[in-house]
Amino acid sequence: MTDPNQPPPHHRLRLVFAKKKQIKYIGHLDLVLAWERALRRAQIPLAYSKGFNPQPKIQIASSLPLGTTGSAEIMDIVTTQAVEPAEALECIRPALPEGIELHSVESIPLKAPTLQHLLRQAEYRVIVETDLPAEALARRIEELLNAEKIVQTRQRKKQLEEIDLRLWLHELKLVSVGEGEAYLHMRLTAGQFGNLRPEAVLKALGLADNWAEIERTRLIFELE
Repeated sequence: MTDPNQPPPHHRLRLVFAKKKQIKYIGHLDLVLAWERALRRAQIPLAYSKGFNPQPKIQIASSLPLGTTGSAEIMDIVTTQAVEPAEALECIRPALPEGIELHSVESIPLKAPTLQHLLRQAEYRVIVETDLPAEALARRIEELLNAEKIVQTRQRKKQLEEIDLRLWLHELKLVSVGEGEAYLHMRLTAGQFGNLRPEAVLKALGLADNWAEIERTRLIFELE
């Protein structure tokens, strides 16, 4: 079913899945490989790229950094035969390794814009260790949101560059504080026009060295 010498692809499926805590330290390439193996076990007729080293046509909207989980990750696959979404869901779920949970499958037009082209923002649930009272943390958040610029320096392609976080910080809310932890909600720029990580926001809040658990809960696309 997954022989590279296949007829041209004609179908595209969009999968929504979770990358859970059990595999949060698995890198992006290993995650794609895990999906390829699972789809083979499920006998999904994957289409392959052409060339000397054909690769399955699997596209994840946005890679997750090591240590970050995702509850609503999105991935497109291209197949050489039509597969009903309900049938794909039933076949794929039992084939998945521990730590990957498939939520839904739907058919997408083959020529639809790519996920990476449409991605604009992402939402995160961040639990961070802190002894700060709620009032002090809320004040830091308010100061960030009221700032005209939030400049940080980062390493990129062996060079240091300055970035203005404020342009990419769309929402930052303190949801709750208790038992030495704070629960934050963030909506940040993601995709081809910029990519702001929650760790940079924690640094701007003075919490860079604190333990944190980060979960991406939603990907937001241009059409939304």
